[in-house]
Amino acid sequence: MLVRNRWVILSIGMMAQVASVSAMFGVPIVLPQLRVAFDVTTAQAGMLAGLPSFGLLLTLLLWGLVIDRVGERWTMALSLLLTAGALGLLWTVSDLWGAAAVLLFMGTVGGPVNAASGRLVLLWFSADQRGLAMGIRQSALPLGVGVSALTLPAAADAWGFVGAMTLPALLSLLALPFVLIMPETPSTPARSSGKEKKAEPEPARTGSPYRHWTIWRVHGVSMLLGVPQVALMTYAVIYLVQEQGWGAPAAGVVVAIAQIPGAAGRLLLGLRSDRTGERLRPVRWLAVISGCFLVLQAVLPYAWAWTAVPLVLFCLVLTMWHNGLTFLAVAEIAGTAWSGRALAVQNWLQGISTTLTPVLMAAVITLSGLPAVFAVSALFSAAAIAMVPVGSRRRRCKVH
Repeated sequence: MLVRNRWVILSIGMMAQVASVSAMFGVPIVLPQLRVAFDVTTAQAGMLAGLPSFGLLLTLLLWGLVIDRVGERWTMALSLLLTAGALGLLWTVSDLWGAAAVLLFMGTVGGPVNAASGRLVLLWFSADQRGLAMGIRQSALPLGVGVSALTLPAAADAWGFVGAMTLPALLSLLALPFVLIMPETPSTPARSSGKEKKAEPEPARTGSPYRHWTIWRVHGVSMLLGVPQVALMTYAVIYLVQEQGWGAPAAGVVVAIAQIPGAAGRLLLGLRSDRTGERLRPVRWLAVISGCFLVLQAVLPYAWAWTAVPLVLFCLVLTMWHNGLTFLAVAEIAGTAWSGRALAVQNWLQGISTTLTPVLMAAVITLSGLPAVFAVSALFSAAAIAMVPVGSRRRRCKVH
């Protein structure tokens, strides 16, 4: 019997996304065991850990087209099945090149779940519920990383790298039947309950949303704000260890603690956007506030060392809050006919930002030292302030 409750459908989408995230981002968590399994150096292991993300970039735009053509249910089901199969292939390889081929393949097939689950929000939830729904959906990423961090290291110690990566494969297979019992998505978005704040509609647009500048601006904002987000996640621990004299485990706890208000903020901002009709104006304010805290992070600990930890926490949290609103804005601007492709483009561009940020910041550290990472990140927040399109409220008629 098909499940038709929208919140249950959202939960199924989250389950599928957690399975996909644990497969895609679980590899770096068990990097020591990966080295042993394939007898590679640390540098080679790092290269292998980055291959799933690279594979995702290669095929994500194509998957977006598939989502718009055949729908979310079959695309997500195929991706989960292929992801489990790719992880199963790890049992058949024993050298660097074999592992590289399998991990790259896993990335190419694992990308569409994130975009497809985002499109579900657009189709199953009315405009006055989408902010909350997208905020809940966006929590699947930290949840998937958290599940991996809790389970994979112990599994890898007991069963080795390949045995540990069997767990995400099993999770993908577990999610598969739930995805298959979802109904086909409705051809038109869910109607509003009538509680959202009214706004003057703009003329409905036909054809590709990429003929207009607005969606490109939202993509650009996501890439710009992705730089401080990735920079903080990448360098916060080493900053506390190297600059503030903390132990690595304690510094890791600080980063882990930040995930809780980081996820909660996405939900609260989504709920707030449902009530006000504003998707992007809060993003501009986030860019302003996070930029200010990043500047403080770069300079204040020189005078008062005790400010380093609270500022790191504030910066980690604030730089995480924009994702749900920008993803939802892209989906609503694109409309149902283009939302799969648009969300795939959003993920793809964010993947580029995620990939290039550590490289850029490594150069910054070499030239100016680790605290300069925060100052440079603030420049990207400042650029995002200017790029955010906030001329109008949510427009229901744009979802067509």
